[in-house]
Order: sequence, then C-alpha cells, then structure tokens
Amino acid sequence: MIKKELIQDRKAFIILFAYTALLLFFCSKMSPLYPFNEWSDVNLYFNIGKAIFNGKTLYTEAFDHKGPLIFFIYGIGYLISNTTFFGMYLIEVLLWTLMICAGYLTAKLYMDRIYAFAVALIFPLFVLSHSSEGGSAEEFIIIFESISLLLFLTYFRDKNGSVHKPVYMLIHGVMCAATLLIKINLIVFWFFPLLAILINISKNKEYKNLVQNIVAYIIGLLIPILPVLIYFAYNNALADAWDTYIVLNSNYAKLGDIGQISENLIIKFYQRLRFETIEYLIILTGVFFFPIRYIQNTLGKIAVILSFIVLHIVIFMSPNYVFYYSVPYYIFGLLGCIVIADMIRRFIKIQPKWYFYILFPIIALAVGITEKNFFSTPKAVLLGEQKPEGLVFQFSEKMANEKNPTLLNLSLDLGNGVFTKADIMPNVKYFISPNLPYSIYPEMRDEQTKYIENKEVQFIILSGFSFNFDYFYNLPALNANYEVIDTYVEHRTKTYYLYKRKD
Repeated sequence: MIKKELIQDRKAFIILFAYTALLLFFCSKMSPLYPFNEWSDVNLYFNIGKAIFNGKTLYTEAFDHKGPLIFFIYGIGYLISNTTFFGMYLIEVLLWTLMICAGYLTAKLYMDRIYAFAVALIFPLFVLSHSSEGGSAEEFIIIFESISLLLFLTYFRDKNGSVHKPVYMLIHGVMCAATLLIKINLIVFWFFPLLAILINISKNKEYKNLVQNIVAYIIGLLIPILPVLIYFAYNNALADAWDTYIVLNSNYAKLGDIGQISENLIIKFYQRLRFETIEYLIILTGVFFFPIRYIQNTLGKIAVILSFIVLHIVIFMSPNYVFYYSVPYYIFGLLGCIVIADMIRRFIKIQPKWYFYILFPIIALAVGITEKNFFSTPKAVLLGEQKPEGLVFQFSEKMANEKNPTLLNLSLDLGNGVFTKADIMPNVKYFISPNLPYSIYPEMRDEQTKYIENKEVQFIILSGFSFNFDYFYNLPALNANYEVIDTYVEHRTKTYYLYKRKD
C-alpha cells in the first residue's frame, strides 16, 4: 500500500522535499545561510564524529556519554564538509523529508490529499518550536517515531488486527535500535504499540505470523546494533562503551524518590499547559481524541495513549530537563493536526488545485521563519560582506597561524565550536567537557589536570560558569604552564578565557 502511495504522490513528495530544504535553510543554523552554528551540543557531536573518522575510538580515545549513533551521523556530516555544518544540513534535509512525507502518508489514511498535504506542512512547525538551533539528538528520534507511527496506524486501521507484515516489524526493529543507540530511554515510545500488535496476532491464532514478526523485529534490531558492536569489539572498547553509555548514564540520571518524581511530572505538566497552551492542547487532542475517534483496533487505541504517557514520564521525570528534550512527544502533534484538519474539511471544501500546492508551502514557510526568528544576524554577515563576530570567530583567529594547534575546552559551551571552525583535531580523550559533576565522574577532571601539568595541549578555553571553574582557574599548573592571551564576554556576564601554552 505504501509503495503504491509513493508512486501515485511523487509530485507531492517532490514539493515536500523542496519545502523541507527551504524550511531548514531558514530555520536551522546548520544551513549555509548562517555564518556558524555555535550550539555546544552539535559541535560536541561533530568533533567526536571527526575524531572517530580520523581513527580515534569512541569512549576510549574520544569521550562523551551520549549514544554512539549520533556521533557516526555527525562523522558523515564531517566527511562532507570539514569546517562547516553543510554536510549536516544535507543530512537534516533528507531525514526531515522522510519525517514530513511520513506525516503526509499518515494523514492520508484519514483524509483527502490536499488536507493531508496541509497537515504535512504544519507538523514540522511544531517540531521547530523546540528544535533549538537544529541537529539535536531528539530531532533524529522524532524522525524514527514518524516512520513507525505511520506503520502502526496502518495496521491499527483493521479492527481485528490479525496478520501483520513482517517487513513492517523489521522497520520497527531498525527504528527502535537507532533510538536505543542515541537516547536509550526514548525507546518506550515503541513498547505498547508493538505489544498490541503481538497480542492481536496471538488472539487471532496467527502463530506463524507471530514467529515471523518476532524474527523480523530481532533482525531489524541487529541491522544498526551489530555494526556498532563490531566496531567496539574490533577496537577492544566494548567494556568502555557499556561503562560509559549504560553505567555512567544510570548514575548521572539521579531521579530522586517517588515523591520528587511525581512533583517533577506535575510541575512540568502545569508548565506545558501554562506556557505552551495551544501546542500542548493540540498534542493532547492527538493523544486522547484521535485514538478514540480514528483508530478502529481496541488495543491500538490503548497502545497509542499509553505510548504518550510513558514517553511523557521518561522525558519529564528527571529534574535535568531542557526544552528540546520534549521534541519526541511532539510526534503526537501530528495526530492532533489530523483531527483539526478533519474538522475543518467538514465545513470548508478545498479542491486539490495546483496553486494550493504552491500557496500552502509559502504560507507554512513564512510561519516557520517567523517562529524561529534567526534573523538577528546582520544582513551583511549573512551575505559575507562583514566578518562575523563571537567567541568562535575571535578565538579561532588566535589559532589561525599555528601549525596543527591542539585545544582543550574545560566546559560545555561556546568553546566547542572553536574545534569545528578552526578545524582542530582532538588529541586527548577529554578534549571537551560534558556537564558531568566531579562527584559522578571524577576521572574527567583528573585526566584534564594531567593534560595541563604535562602541557599536552597548546590552547585551553575556560569559562567562568563551568562546573570546575574555581578548581582550574586556581590550578597552579595552569598558571605555571599557560598564560591568558584573550578573553570574551558573553551577555556582559559570562567571561571566557583563552590560554596558550608557554613555550
């Protein structure tokens, strides 16, 4: 069925691809429109990816505690463009096109093409509202969710829900594994829908189909996981990968007792209603009204609702919440948009004229550009007529005349971007400092102290608001072996110091 839709709607998909490319051109700082994406997270991903594709082993020679797949994706972006995010912009366009087209096909299950097309245009605007500068781990995960959601709803249209195509289960396995390799707790999205499918198959005594689906799912899981396991095994890093991605993250996720978790959930629920009222109500419409009204399969109704609930819990149960963490549950905004579009089409009849396929993307594009409001950058800078300003450009210039400079950034901040802009190859394991307290992971600060004592790096960036600022600022070895050659003040309150080794 989906293959047939792809052939029939190829013109719509071409327009959606063009829309995606333009939307991200204006609304993602991965785009070549902007001088640089200074967001610390994406620069961390990019430079660890760079280290990996230049022979460093993840977790043992290049450290962060995120899942491995995100670094391999950014490593591919690095191979396309070494000192810019143009490669990542191309990857973003391809993956967001998948998400938007999946949204279109999902909406088409319940309405005419023109209304489904409108839903596909509106849905990414919800994602943009929490996507920060572009390229977060959560953005990749909502793309995986959108593909599985299409397949879930295709199956749950059948009231009895008997036979399930193993190839669909294979795809679910791939999507689950990809999510597990980026942010492990978010795989809860798949748990209840997959369970509902297996129960339906069992209820209808389709035991052969049940076995086929279980095998297909396991194969799907292995498609992304097996190459990663081989990579770590080949580099003798399986134990390090386990200790970092599983054990360290378990220790870092200090959730507190049941009372604290409940309090976090209640507060976050209130904040969503209070400060994101329209978006959140549309999402809740998709969570509760959509399954009751549009899903025929009883277990399917329950599964979709429970999928949101558990996803919402794992996102908000921790006190360490950042606004872009909520991107994965915005997938339910797609269902809310379908409900609203279906209500509108009952009163407003729109004929699928060619000009609507041009007008609607232009309107959606204007809304997206207004929503992100990235145009605070001077026009002269965007056009390349004026030198960009900021820490990344200022500090990178200090290293421009050095041969093979090395750098250590002692916090997770703007300093990460200097590695990208100056094309600096990481030469030590803890070249960038994730926000891990010393009490949780003392090894990082201890090793960085040794780098300073042994003068293993040429430049050091230290910010006044980093976890270990007082420790490093007063470290005798830093002041004995390095001198401050430049400073940068952000928002008149945050001071960055650039140190250079005394030769």
